[in-house]
Amino acid sequence: MTRLIRGCLAVLCLIGCGGEAPARDLVGKFGYLGEWDVSATLSEERAGRSGAASLSGPLLMKHNAVCGPGETPEKSGQIRLTLRGERYSAEMTLAGASCRFSGTLSPERHSFVACGGEQSIPLRLWFRDAGSRAP
Repeated sequence: MTRLIRGCLAVLCLIGCGGEAPARDLVGKFGYLGEWDVSATLSEERAGRSGAASLSGPLLMKHNAVCGPGETPEKSGQIRLTLRGERYSAEMTLAGASCRFSGTLSPERHSFVACGGEQSIPLRLWFRDAGSRAP
């Protein structure tokens, strides 16, 4: 319940606060074992009439385990999120592949993403709390 309230307050602030909204740090884990650390710094694009906020920015994924043959230790791209409370829909371009997916912002809840013809892979995304350093 507390996360839902925080998510709603964050969206209201993005929509209703005067001036430019501060950048938000999006973090997460990608992969069956969370073997990729996800980070993005998102800025507000626009607030829609429906009350949804749109944020976008550069995305970086770093492999936090031993890479297999031919695997790169980092991948970069772009992400755009449309937020409604804790729920989001997203468009992501990563290492030349594009995909769309949706889910709930939470370190505990998985979404599944299939980019560039790959199989669906688990992804967890959430906003880093102020003062928190670890993804």
